[in-house]
Amino acid sequence: EPNPEWAECARPYYRDLQLSTIEDATLPDNTYRLVVCADVLEHVPDPAGAIEVLKKATTDDAIFLISLPNVAHLAVRLMLLFGRFPHMDRGILDRTHLHFYTLDTARDMLEGAGLKVVRATPTGIPVDELFPNLKGKPIFQVLMKSQHAMLRIAPRLFGFQWVFILKKA
Repeated sequence: EPNPEWAECARPYYRDLQLSTIEDATLPDNTYRLVVCADVLEHVPDPAGAIEVLKKATTDDAIFLISLPNVAHLAVRLMLLFGRFPHMDRGILDRTHLHFYTLDTARDMLEGAGLKVVRATPTGIPVDELFPNLKGKPIFQVLMKSQHAMLRIAPRLFGFQWVFILKKA
C-alpha cells in the first residue's frame, strides 16, 4: 500500500505490509500460491508490469484472483450516449482509475501479461450499498433476483465488474 494512512489502518490485518507500490515492493521469489488484486490494477500505471512483479513472487501453480470494473456496464453506456463521462468518488468511473476495461480488453491485458483465464464471472451492482434502506425488505429480494437474471441474460451489459480466476500461462 503506497498511502501511509491506509497502510497503518490495514497493518493489524497482515503479517507483512509494505509501504510501496506493487512495482517497488520487495517480494521473495517463488513464494506465494495466491494473489488477490481486488479493484487494484485499474489504479496502477502499468498493470501488466505489476502482474510481472507478482508472477515472479508466485509458485508455478499459483492462482490469481483479479477483479476489474466493467466500463461497458449499461449505466456507463447510457452516460456516454448522452455525452457524459463523469468522474466519481467510487465505482466504475472512480476518479482515481487510470485504466478502464471491458471483458475483452481486461482479458487481453491479463493474457498479455502472461496469465491464463480459467474463469471470468460478472458481479452485479452493489445493491445493498446503493439502497441500504431497502435491505431486509421484500423489494430488496426482488432487486437482487432481477439483477441475477439480467446478469445471466446479458453479462457484458449488466456486469458491474469482472472477477477473474487465472493461472500462469
